[in-house]
Amino acid sequence: MGETTKIQWTRRASVNPLTGRPGPAPKPARDGDRLQARQRVNVEVRTGRRPHPSTLPCVDCGHVWHEGGRRHECDHHLGYAAAHHLDVQPVCTTCHTRRDSVRAKATACIHGHAFTEENTGRKTNGTRFCRECRRGHDKRRTRPPGYWSAVNARRKQVR
Repeated sequence: MGETTKIQWTRRASVNPLTGRPGPAPKPARDGDRLQARQRVNVEVRTGRRPHPSTLPCVDCGHVWHEGGRRHECDHHLGYAAAHHLDVQPVCTTCHTRRDSVRAKATACIHGHAFTEENTGRKTNGTRFCRECRRGHDKRRTRPPGYWSAVNARRKQVR
């Protein structure tokens, strides 16, 4: 079979002299290339040179992953410069959303109320809400006294 297909069989895979590993040399890191940075980290996780982020606690909240819980991801906290492609932190999905969100960087709500400790609440999914706006919304939703008795009286008159 070797004569007809002209395949050169070798006993060992070629070793890259730069890395000491089999295969071609890796491409040089490119500044600002998110895809390449993420691929480099994923290759390290798949080959076992780096632990999977779900096996480590979240650096922001200390959450430890368990079966069925929210997973952990690698966050490029220093950016995607070529020098920082492999500088990542394990973060749970809730904290990762909080870090990357444009709204998380906002200092005030859409109505202009400042996000302070007293005025900011957190939902279970990690998002913030303005307590001043929530109070106004709840005040508008409440019905005046006797509202439902008047509605029910009108319903009885129609029948």
